[in-house]
Order: sequence, then C-alpha cells, then structure tokens
Amino acid sequence: MRRATPHKLSHKIFFLIRIFVSVVILFLLAYTSQFARIRTPDLKVWFFDIGQGDATFIETPNGQQILVDGGPDNSILQKLSSVMWPWDKTIDAIFVTHPDADHITGLISVLDRYNVKAIYETGVRGSTPMIIGLEKAMDEERASRIITTQGKSFEFDGARMDILWPTLDAIAKEKERNNTSIVIRMSYGDSSFLLTGDAQTEVEDDYAKLVGDIDVLKVGHHGSKTSTSVLLLKTIKPEFAIISDGVDNKYGHPHPIVLERLKDIGAMIFRTDKDGDVLAKSDGVSLQVAPVFLPF
Repeated sequence: MRRATPHKLSHKIFFLIRIFVSVVILFLLAYTSQFARIRTPDLKVWFFDIGQGDATFIETPNGQQILVDGGPDNSILQKLSSVMWPWDKTIDAIFVTHPDADHITGLISVLDRYNVKAIYETGVRGSTPMIIGLEKAMDEERASRIITTQGKSFEFDGARMDILWPTLDAIAKEKERNNTSIVIRMSYGDSSFLLTGDAQTEVEDDYAKLVGDIDVLKVGHHGSKTSTSVLLLKTIKPEFAIISDGVDNKYGHPHPIVLERLKDIGAMIFRTDKDGDVLAKSDGVSLQVAPVFLPF
C-alpha cells in the first residue's frame, strides 16, 4: 500500500485549512445577518443598496414590517432575507410610490414570495410590461388595496405616516408619473423621515409647507437635479440625506448640484453606491444613521 508523501500531506492539510476558514467565514456572515434581525425597542429603517432604484424597509419595535418600493430586480429578496427571519413570510404593508420599473420590478417577486396584508398605492397605471406584471401580482395576492393620497395618515405601532402627496387632482391630471409619487412624512417620537419617491421640484413646492423640520431625507429621484430644490431643503433642514443610486449609473446620479445643495444645508450624506446599505434607528428620542454591512 502506498503511503502519502509529505508533499501530498501538506496539500491535504492546506486544503482542509481552506475548508475550515471558509466555514468560519460563512458562519460569521450568517451570525452578522442574524444579529441584524434581533428585535430591539427601536424603529429601524433600512435604505437598501438595491442598485439604480429604490427600496426602503421599515420595522417597528413590535415587528410590524413595511416595504416602500422594491427596486429594479429581484435582488430585494436577498435584502429582505438579510433582515427578516427565514420563517417570517409576512409583510404588513407595501407602499408603491409610483409605477416606474426601478421602483416596482422587485415588488413582483416580493408578492410571489411573501404574504402581504395591505398594498398602499395611488392607482396610477401605464402599459409597460412591469406595470402589467405588478397589477397581475397584486390581483393574485388579494391583499387589501388602499388608494393613498394627500391628507391621509396611517399608523404602524407608533410610527405615523402622513401622506403629503399626491392630491386627487394631481393623479387625475399629471402626465409625468414621477410627479404622482407618494410622499411620506414618517414620525416616531422625536424622529422624523421624509420619503419622496421621484417627486420633482414643481411638486416639492406644493408639499414643502406641510413637512416641517426633518431628521432624515430620502433624497428625491436618486439625486437627480430635477428634485431636491433649495426651497425644499431650506424648509425641512434635514440632518441626514440618503441617496439611493447605482454604481456608475448611466444617469449620472447623484447630480453635483444636488450634492452641493445638501452640503450647503449641512446634511450628512449617505449614498448607497458608495456606502452600501444604510440603517436608521430611533428609540423615539435619539437617532442613529450609519452604513451597516449586510451579507447579501
């Protein structure tokens, strides 16, 4: 019987060490992911690094879960699996800010994978394949469908969501879908957030007076120069600004003018193309915003 040579033994030992190191790394990644899911008495708002699109996931202290948009593809499923327990297949609410592909494509996969209790939308439609696919997925889900317009408010476990836009008149007359985006002012204790969809400057002029000071601004339209006016920023005075955009995207988002406006107002800027996933946590008094590593 042949015996393994020292050279072959060293290769086997090296191979086993590589396997062991790989297992340890996978364990640490899984541990990090599980740690991200641990329930704390905080409101958690994840701004996912979803590429050139938008997806914001909100979890209340008692575990109610709200998804605002779903990004440009089904990578939203990996993001959700990083912050939800594997056996948790229920989402309390989905907000569809407006039916552009970079906001709704991932929602089709979410509706297929999860039991969604309620869908908040404007009813604005179009004839693109993604819009048709989303409409079919929403019909099959049989969730409650709630038309969401200016003046309505919804509460999830102490997190209040006031709808600042669109008006019924805007839904009926506006030809630019971006300007029918649902704009949400969310408050939890002393902490406040403004989620703006792709609403543009002419719409900002209409709802700015309804906002008040804001802690966290989800910058409109991925940092395009068509949104985030000086008037809006001087009115809301955000402490933090989150820009959801893809690496080296073809649109040049975020626009240098918008970055300059945010710097001038003194906002701390986070960009998903540079910082990855960003987590805002509030206990109703103090607020922390920082990039947080997710394994997927």
